[in-house]
Amino acid sequence: MTTEGSESVNLSLLPGAVASAKSQRTTAPALTYAPANATDVFVHNGWTSNYASVGNGYDPTQDWFQVKLATPSPVYEVFTRWTSPAKPSEYELQVSTDADCQTWTTVAHVVNPADKDSQVIDHQDPVTCVRMQALATTSTVGYTINEFELWSGPKPPPTVGQIIPVPVKQTPGTGQPWQLTNTSRIVVSSSALTATAEVLAGYLRPATGFVLPVVTGSPTAADIALSTGSVAGLPADKTAEGYSLTVSSGGAKIVAPQAHGLFNGFASLRQLLPAAINAQTEGTGPWTVQPITVLDYPRYEHRGLQLDPARNFMTVAEIRSMIDQLAALKGDKLHLHLSDSQSWRLEIKGYPALDGTGCNGAACIAGFYTQEDFKGLVKYAADRFIEIVPELEGPAHATAAVRSLGGVAVMGCQGQTQTDRFCTNPLDPASERALAFWRDAIAQLSAISPAPIIHIGGDEAIGMPHEDYKWWIGQMEKIVNANGKQMMGWNPALEGYAPGSTSINHYWSDYTGGGPPLIKPEWFNQHRPVITTPEWNAYLDFGYDGSPGRTPRTELDKAYGWDPEWVYEKYRSVWAQPAYGGPKAEDIIGIEAPIWGEQMRGLATNEYMVFPRLAGILEKAWSPKVLTQDYDSYVQRLSVAGPRWAFANVNYGSIAQVNWTPESMGTVTRFGVDRTVTNAPLGRLAAGSIPPGEVTASIDWGDGSAAETAPIAGRDYVTSQRQGRSLMTVSGSHTYPADGTYHGTVTYTRQAQTWVVPFVATGVPACTTMLSGTHNGPLNITSGVACFDGATVSGPVTVAAGAGLYAGGSEFRGPVTASGAGNVLICGTTVSGPVSVTGRTRVWLGNPAGECAPSTIKGPVALQNNTGSTIVSGNRISGPLACSGNNPAPTDAGQPNSVSGPKSGQCAKL
Repeated sequence: MTTEGSESVNLSLLPGAVASAKSQRTTAPALTYAPANATDVFVHNGWTSNYASVGNGYDPTQDWFQVKLATPSPVYEVFTRWTSPAKPSEYELQVSTDADCQTWTTVAHVVNPADKDSQVIDHQDPVTCVRMQALATTSTVGYTINEFELWSGPKPPPTVGQIIPVPVKQTPGTGQPWQLTNTSRIVVSSSALTATAEVLAGYLRPATGFVLPVVTGSPTAADIALSTGSVAGLPADKTAEGYSLTVSSGGAKIVAPQAHGLFNGFASLRQLLPAAINAQTEGTGPWTVQPITVLDYPRYEHRGLQLDPARNFMTVAEIRSMIDQLAALKGDKLHLHLSDSQSWRLEIKGYPALDGTGCNGAACIAGFYTQEDFKGLVKYAADRFIEIVPELEGPAHATAAVRSLGGVAVMGCQGQTQTDRFCTNPLDPASERALAFWRDAIAQLSAISPAPIIHIGGDEAIGMPHEDYKWWIGQMEKIVNANGKQMMGWNPALEGYAPGSTSINHYWSDYTGGGPPLIKPEWFNQHRPVITTPEWNAYLDFGYDGSPGRTPRTELDKAYGWDPEWVYEKYRSVWAQPAYGGPKAEDIIGIEAPIWGEQMRGLATNEYMVFPRLAGILEKAWSPKVLTQDYDSYVQRLSVAGPRWAFANVNYGSIAQVNWTPESMGTVTRFGVDRTVTNAPLGRLAAGSIPPGEVTASIDWGDGSAAETAPIAGRDYVTSQRQGRSLMTVSGSHTYPADGTYHGTVTYTRQAQTWVVPFVATGVPACTTMLSGTHNGPLNITSGVACFDGATVSGPVTVAAGAGLYAGGSEFRGPVTASGAGNVLICGTTVSGPVSVTGRTRVWLGNPAGECAPSTIKGPVALQNNTGSTIVSGNRISGPLACSGNNPAPTDAGQPNSVSGPKSGQCAKL
């Protein structure tokens, strides 16, 4: 077996290994059943014996399947995946050590094998071949082996964990977890990374409430370090997006050759944090990550989602939301279907009739993107390393455009009756009128779309003379190329591409409206780049788990149980690769999953149909083929993705096929000087497998008052309405007895299950700036709330009207002066000079109820005309303490101050 410290290898996958068998099913296309299919990793194809020839000299009890290794090697374990009932009831595993594999030795005798059949043979002498020799069977359909794996050591267990798509390699670490804190920063190795780091920080700030400044310099243990540089183990052709992630108690570090890789590594880090990191409401934390090392890079460069605002409009904000979710799953292409028969959604200057009117179905949604809207979406996506691939559809699927441009009388061929298409007859003058419009449209689109690809549609031109269709596609290719872009079209558009051009074949299905097969092997012999979008597996508007949607239904396992190198052709009931010779593995550049918009109505319905299934499709696009074959481990990874969607308020389908992992986190709610919280969210529970109606809740406010029952707000799972389960949120209203910080709990109960969720209610303001380390004064705080944690300021600190200061464990080597409305909280801090606070709404110099430690003031303290809450508690004050005009009067909260000078006015007894 493998030596200690080395990785176990599937010897069947090594270049030069050859699978063979005594027989093979010959039903056309015969390549569907070839022995090589049993050693290609993909678990949904395989070798099938020639059971149809029983009685013609074929004896199933003498059939065999074998693999000849590339080089003689020891074999520790043999794993066979059978398709029941097509398996022997008894067989032997045999090995051969001679070069021609003529002499066999039995190493295992197996009776009634399981479908997942693992046999440890631990054969330490090198072998040349390993054979499955059938001895007996009860099957009438021969044998089918989906996978025949020969391992040099123990077969590795399926990969589980929190990261989806599953990384190329992840290794758990040891020691204490890393924690993101209020002093954490994002430290970049170059100022050129600042803009990207700000986008990333924006994903963490709302949920944590932390400032998370982006800085250059040396990282500390609390920081996230982003560095460009080489990564050991990263293939040379994966440097654009690959990364390494290392998390330990000493910090979180992401290294990548390019900024896109850093973004991808950060997406993995977010998934390792608690699910509540995806919320827009501040949570209590703690924000910890267990030690881990990750090496990762994508399988394909094109990993896309297609949205269809042409049928039913989606707003700019809705598309931005989908961009964020696509980025979280390491998708990098958003294909926007901007025109169809229902409407044309993009402004084309000079054509005001293309105004976004029209949509599909009852209660449908119309709308329009100006060119400025589109450029804004492009920028938002690009900041997240996503390219928007725009599609303007033709020559068919074009009713809205044809109607807006004068109708068939202007844009249709002479005698044309179909209203959904442009004229494509090169001899008809209407075709030139149509192309003149398309030259304008593509030129304007190219000017606002920096992505290299423009999609021109091209599908379902049913009934159009094929030579005319091909001519039109060729003309469109010239127009697109003239604008410096690469063209992509749905098949059969590639039949009109110029020989040798770089235009992309967007492969979806062999659909000809019931006619003869359209696919030709010649499509794939040209070695054009191919995007695979198999209708059978990847169309997300197809229904699932009882939801409305088109048929055939695409359940979760079907959306995951495929591979772009082995695509099922639903209209012909064959596998495309053995039947037509493609798409070829070497030509595939990526995967896209479309959601067509006929039945969609806004963001929520799109989210429901996209999630969770998109996660598996993008895993097929990102992760190594060998890691995307075990459905059970995929479902485990998906189970922890559900809470992330719930906290992000994504309307995902909380289907019963997944046992969704519960996750909870309370909030940090902040009250004013009235000490009152009103209908504030306090506890949140994501439990996609539990109906909210089965759960009860109570609130303990943390101030000694009696606990109270509370209602739960949350959506339940209603498939007929495309509605998934949301967070179960408990909110409440309460007035606290004193200004301070309180730790309460929300208790959720369901039968014998209980979740106790801590929350915090506090008068401490949220920080807008966080300072630590040493700062040379004077320091002027002109707006927001400046928070000091372990900071040293060498000069005076001045707080302007409307601004705030919150200092903890710091040292101010000069006076502190504040005048005007706001908060001044000085806790556990040394101030070398006078402190003067006038006209503030909340003043704490120490406050035990607010977790604000006493301070040392080496000078006089003057507090005048402050409103709301003035607490001076337990401090050491070297100079006089004078208070006047404060309402309410100051209090020491039961902890007298030590004052060297006189105490006067309202502070006389403090």
